[in-house]
Amino acid sequence: MVRHMPNRSRLAIIIAAASVAAPALGQVRVLNYNYAHLGGDPASIQAVLAAAHADNSVGWAKPVDVMMFQEVTGSTVGTLQSLIDAAAPSGATYARATFTTSGNEDSASGAQCAFYRIQTISETVASHADISTGASRNADRWLFRLNGYTSGAASFYVYSMHLKASLGYEDVRETGALAVRANANALGVGVRAIYLGDFNVYINTEPAYLAFIASGNGQAFDGLGTGSWAGVANAWKHTQSPRLASTGLIGGGMDDRFDIHLATAALTDGEGIAQIPGAYRAFGNDGDHFDTDINAGNNSFYPSDIARSNALADALREASDHIPVIVDYQVPAVASAVMGVVPPRVIQGASASAQVTIKNMATVATPLGSDELDYSVAGSGGFVGTATGVAPLAPALATVNLAMATTSVGSFSPQALVTTSSEAAQNPSIALSSAFTVVAKSRPSWRVDAVATTGSFAVGINPNATLEVDIPLFNYGYSANQSKLDADFWSTPFGSPVQVVGSLPLAIGANPGAIRIRVNSAGLPSGLTIVNATLLTSDENVPGESDASLSLAIGITVAGPPPQPEDFNGDGAVNASDLSVLLAQWGGPGQADLNGSGTVDGIDLGMLLSNWG
Repeated sequence: MVRHMPNRSRLAIIIAAASVAAPALGQVRVLNYNYAHLGGDPASIQAVLAAAHADNSVGWAKPVDVMMFQEVTGSTVGTLQSLIDAAAPSGATYARATFTTSGNEDSASGAQCAFYRIQTISETVASHADISTGASRNADRWLFRLNGYTSGAASFYVYSMHLKASLGYEDVRETGALAVRANANALGVGVRAIYLGDFNVYINTEPAYLAFIASGNGQAFDGLGTGSWAGVANAWKHTQSPRLASTGLIGGGMDDRFDIHLATAALTDGEGIAQIPGAYRAFGNDGDHFDTDINAGNNSFYPSDIARSNALADALREASDHIPVIVDYQVPAVASAVMGVVPPRVIQGASASAQVTIKNMATVATPLGSDELDYSVAGSGGFVGTATGVAPLAPALATVNLAMATTSVGSFSPQALVTTSSEAAQNPSIALSSAFTVVAKSRPSWRVDAVATTGSFAVGINPNATLEVDIPLFNYGYSANQSKLDADFWSTPFGSPVQVVGSLPLAIGANPGAIRIRVNSAGLPSGLTIVNATLLTSDENVPGESDASLSLAIGITVAGPPPQPEDFNGDGAVNASDLSVLLAQWGGPGQADLNGSGTVDGIDLGMLLSNWG
């Protein structure tokens, strides 16, 4: 059973669904379509183009980037542009490439016409060429380049042709094929070229087909292989005709592979711009409609969505007597490299590193849509080491750690150079600069004139008193190329009369830090008491910092009781000896004048006797 063309409302649904298919993505989708000089239903042509943008039969969907049409006449090219614009998804705009047609081509079904998506592709107009094929229609050549890439290898030629039709004209088709090959061969070794169009070849051994796959600069390769495409076993390769009946459009059913897409080695080698394996398809052909209408019964081009497949098949049958060929290409990688945070200061001899992250920023619908990003990283000027690898697509990334040279004190201006050998990659060389200073270790000391990690400190204090004093801590020999010094931890024995007041000093440089201690003499005997203290210090908090331990003996001298004024001989007691001194000075001045009256008298005697013993 053949299902009939859906009504216009159903077509509108197909087009609307396709028009929101996908945002602008970087990989390249190429469509080739003989649209039968607008002999089919325009709404169906629009539906087919809209469906091509939304096609995810190979696992992803994206707007078409290059559209090639055969049988375009000067009188229909404007209508074709309108259909393309109406079918375009949001954010996709299409410009017509250089279009040349003569009255002769118009009368012979029409010329070749190219459209490209301006968000992703640009045309090099000066490289357009018309190539006589020996028949009534010229082949055309365009040079397109990928937007956002500066490498010359990010460009490719497309040849579109409509070779002479019908059996018996094999020699004319061969003449046309040889003319196109000669043009491509003249572009030199490694030419990136696509040959597509309505070749009208019947078998894989026809001379025109063999001319394209013959050796030489422009040798082509077939994404479907060079084996036979005849018979029901190869029905999935066929492109002509999606209808049995000839009603303005040529009928006969799906039984020929006239529409072909070939590419040179430089576009099939997996490097730079390259055809994605398995991404060549005769659009809408499920392989189950040999020699019949493409919409006979159910179509399973999208196996999990028969309704979608049937709608596409209906549109294909009414749009043209050919179906499109779609091929997706990967794009070159886009290198991105970022230097991580580099410590501005490190200690001499430290094990420190700088981190470089690399990723492929190509914006694609699938990881298959970008060439791999092969990278190399080399450090210099203070960064040490090299690394190679393959960077993944963003947001994933590759990480490389470059050692920082820390054996010598001084300031460094290092660089990490990231390069890629991937063909046509954008940003093939990225230089990342930084700066850091290597400083010597700090030198904690109790003295200003030498390194002294042991020392002593004297404190004099009255009995039952408290006293706060500052102990100086030096960073001996400090300069800008030396680490600052931190005092981290102070310790004394349990119950010590010495305690730290406030915070320990940090970032000690040229000026000493002060450790404030509080001494409490309560309970200490008269005379000298030694308290041993330990101070832990460290370098400033930068890579390579280390600790040091200092010891300090704190001598605390507690004064004895004040001398008794009546103890004239200082023997520690007021007794007869002192009385003898007083009596010897009686009536005159002397040491025994205890009240300071100027005369030793009875008052002084009374004071002595009151403190007797």
